[in-house]
Formats: sequence, C-alpha cells, structure tokens
Amino acid sequence: MKRSLSMSQVVFHPSALAVFSGLLGALIGFLLNLASGGKTSQLLWIALIFAMLFSLSITAWQGYRQEQTGRQWMTMLQEMVFQTYFLTLLADKPEISQLAQQRLGQVLKTLTGDQQVSMVQFFSHNGLSATFIGDALQGSTGLVGADLQQIELPQIQLAQANLSRVNLREANLSEAILHRADLSGANLSQSSLKKADLRGVNLQGANLIGADLSESRMTMEKAGRDAPRVQIGARRYPALRANLSHALLTQARLRESNLVGADFSGANLQGGDLTRANLSYANLQGADLTGATLTGAILDEADVRAAKVSDEQLQTVVSGKNMQRIEQ
Repeated sequence: MKRSLSMSQVVFHPSALAVFSGLLGALIGFLLNLASGGKTSQLLWIALIFAMLFSLSITAWQGYRQEQTGRQWMTMLQEMVFQTYFLTLLADKPEISQLAQQRLGQVLKTLTGDQQVSMVQFFSHNGLSATFIGDALQGSTGLVGADLQQIELPQIQLAQANLSRVNLREANLSEAILHRADLSGANLSQSSLKKADLRGVNLQGANLIGADLSESRMTMEKAGRDAPRVQIGARRYPALRANLSHALLTQARLRESNLVGADFSGANLQGGDLTRANLSYANLQGADLTGATLTGAILDEADVRAAKVSDEQLQTVVSGKNMQRIEQ
C-alpha cells in the first residue's frame, strides 16, 4: 500500500524548499533594488539570490538529512557546490563569495569517508578549483586507502590528513598543502607535487617512482619536547622531519627542493634528479643514489653512511661540509 503524503510533507520537502528559497531570494533582491531607487546593480541582487538559495538549501538538507538516500544526498550537495561556484563568478564583493565557501566547507567536514572521496572526485572531474574545498579536508581520516588516481586538484589543503595507502597515481597535487600528512605506503607514482608543502610529511615506504617534487618543501621544523631528537651539528634538537625512509623514488624529480633534515634512509633514489636540492642535515644512510644527479646540491652535515653514491657524484655538489660518509 502506498503511503499518502501530508500537506506538511509536500511543503517542507527539500525540492519545495529549494523553490521557495529561490523565490524568497528573488523577492529580497527585488526589494533591495526597489529601496535603492533602482540603482542597485543587477549583478549584486543576482548574487544575493544565489547566497539565499545556498543558505536555505543547506537548511533544507539539515532538516531532511535522515530521509535522504546516499545518492540523493550527494546530488543535493553537488548542486550546492555549483551554486557556490556561480556565486563566486557573479559576486562583485569578495566577502560574499568567501562566506558562501566557508559555509560549503562546514558541510564538507561532516562527510563520511566514502562521501569525501566522492566529493573530491566530483571537484576534479568538473574542473572546479580546490580552493572551494578550503580546509574542509584538513586532518581528515576518511581518505585512507582511497582510489584517487589521476585526480586533478592543485593547491588542495590536506594538512595533517591521513592518506595512508591512498592511490594518487598520476595525480596533480602541485602546490598542495600536505603539512604533516600521513602518506605512508601511498602510491604517488608519476604524480605532480611541484612546490608542495611537505614539511613533516610521512612518506615512509611510499611509491614515488617518476614523481615530480621539484621545488617542494620538506624542511625540518621545530617540534614539541616529545618529538624525536635530530642531530644538528654537534647538538640534538626536538624536530620534525619529513619521513621518506624506504620510499621508492627512482627517476623522481627533486630539483631545487628544500630537503633540509629529511629522512631518506634506505630510500631508492636511482636515477633521481636532485639538481640544486638542499639536503643539509638529511639522513641518507643506506640510500641508493646510483645514477642520481647531484649537480649543485648542498649536502652540509648530511649523513651518507652506507649510501650507494660515487665519488664522482659527490664531486658535483656545491657544498658538503662535515658530510658523514663511510666507504663500503
């Protein structure tokens, strides 16, 4: 037997609310235009319509989120994304656009793991800027092991996110913020991380074969008292360093990267390009640098004990003060 719908269910259904919110937005825009003697620009009241539609759509979603199927829910959310996108294009005041994006970010933070993956793919496939996601995925734990290969989201904010075992093969994450993110065991082969913020990142055992990390930042930074102590010259300090131990970096490009204090112990850097990279205080114990380019690199205080690197390669570095090395 089919259940009949009451008038209140029809009136307060999300679809009806979306229509009402659009009409209300149009009315507000009309009244503002009327109050200003018709001098308000058309662009502004159109922007206000979208702002009101966006705000009330979120309210409608919040009121009926328990009744939506996963597919319906994602469709509604994706419509909100497009509303925010168009609002950004139409608004002539940055604060309006910023407010809408902040509201969108608040909603994105509530997503489950699968929904976060779906939304990231949605942004990428529709060519939407990662700035719309903002810091909604900062510290996220919902992307562990996700398949995000060939994703196109430069400048995405993923600081402190758990991305262990994620598949980012051939992804474009150039200029991404991955500060202190966990990418252990991740597949980043052939990916682009150019100019990315990788300070304190955990890439232990990650696959970075053929990846482009040119001009990326992995520099060591100060940390709390409980952080592991790192040898810096004659003293040991509590510091956080990028962890690339046992990572696969064959044919990877690290040109002009800031790798100060990074841990490359046991990493495979065969054929890698480290031209003009700063490897001061880096741990390269047991690393395989066979065939790697070190032209113009800085290896001051670096530890290359048991590393597979030739004298000819080391002669091409610009500086290697107090470099630790034991011949095998």
